[in-house]
Amino acid sequence: MQLSFLDNCIAQKNSDTMITETSLVYRIKEPKTNAKFSSMLVLLHGHGSNENDILGLAEKVPDHWAVVSVRGPYQLGSNSFRWYDVGMVNGKIEINIDQEELSRKKLIDLINQIADKHHIDKSKIVVAGFSQGANMAQSLGLGEPTIAAGFGVFSGRYVAEFTPYINKSKQLQNVRVFLSHGSGDNMLPKTYADENLNKLKDLGIQITYCEDTNGHSISTKQWSEFSKWLLNFN
Repeated sequence: MQLSFLDNCIAQKNSDTMITETSLVYRIKEPKTNAKFSSMLVLLHGHGSNENDILGLAEKVPDHWAVVSVRGPYQLGSNSFRWYDVGMVNGKIEINIDQEELSRKKLIDLINQIADKHHIDKSKIVVAGFSQGANMAQSLGLGEPTIAAGFGVFSGRYVAEFTPYINKSKQLQNVRVFLSHGSGDNMLPKTYADENLNKLKDLGIQITYCEDTNGHSISTKQWSEFSKWLLNFN
């Protein structure tokens, strides 16, 4: 996989460039300041969306952060993608863990390539997502604590199928988590957030929780608190 387009992106201040030469399509937005390209936020969209949908949130990220918004590898329709297949079986949400694992490996490869190419400090890499993208961000954070120093979960849940992949080394205790959910979420009720919160606490992870009254979405309050939370990685 090549990242040759990235050099041109960095040369254009505040640019937003699509990269298609890797196994995952993504858009990259460089820092607003002249700071070195050393802090990076990776954004993962929800089921049926794409990399453009969540990239608008980059405007409220601290100025010295670069933002990478990644497209899921499985296409549902025009401009509609997912990270893995999901369905209801006997009233329980089940996922295709093989597809999830492949998507996760591709994300890890992508993050490592960008980090190596631009000398990014791995203590300043955060992966965050919405809904299915939130689950991907959490899986990556729990499975590979050396890849990202923190992860953000917006309207996500604990994915039971991922339990065997959790890395329970001491490094996991250093990972920070921002967990957020809307009390008005009818698609994925807040009980899923409560369960996730308890699971993460059992793992001894540092958690910041933010709740709002919104539905299955990211509210202004939630993203504002998340942006402040990012300052922990300065």
